[in-house]
Amino acid sequence: MDKLTSSEKRIRIVLLTTLTCIATMVIKLEIPTGGYVNLGDGFVLTCGMVLGPLPGALSAGTGCALADLLGGYTAMAPATFVIKAFTATAAAICYRLLKKKTYSGRYDYMNTAISGAAGELLMVSGYFLYTLLLMIYQNNRLNRSILTSAIYTAASGIPYNLLQAAIGIMMAVILTPVIARLLSKSK
Repeated sequence: MDKLTSSEKRIRIVLLTTLTCIATMVIKLEIPTGGYVNLGDGFVLTCGMVLGPLPGALSAGTGCALADLLGGYTAMAPATFVIKAFTATAAAICYRLLKKKTYSGRYDYMNTAISGAAGELLMVSGYFLYTLLLMIYQNNRLNRSILTSAIYTAASGIPYNLLQAAIGIMMAVILTPVIARLLSKSK
């Protein structure tokens, strides 16, 4: 993205932000913990790997937070912005490091999967931590019973977030080379 004008960079960020928002909203399965499993993580990871750490974080975080705002999950939007931004950043950094070590001139699907897993690890742990802290905050006090309940509630979302992570990684393996190729042709 270095040889692009600032307008071209902004257009790419807006395009991927929009695609991320749409993918997050199109198919969503409500889960018992109050959130939803969606297809947005494939685009979150792709944002990071195609745009780079900072623009990817902005695009991924904004797209997913917009989906929360538009979908009625207003309370989750700030946490979603931060968590998805970190997810995209981790994937981007990991992807760039692996690409430098294994560059063969061809697209490497394994690097995308590994980078996606690194990013999604932050997503799963981020939502666990956010839910845990939210549960503690809502109780206005902390004792063993409240902490145990908060941990149990936060942990109950882990399987759903792992499912979303797996879907996101599979989607990123497919989407990242396609979107990178499309964007490189648009120069």
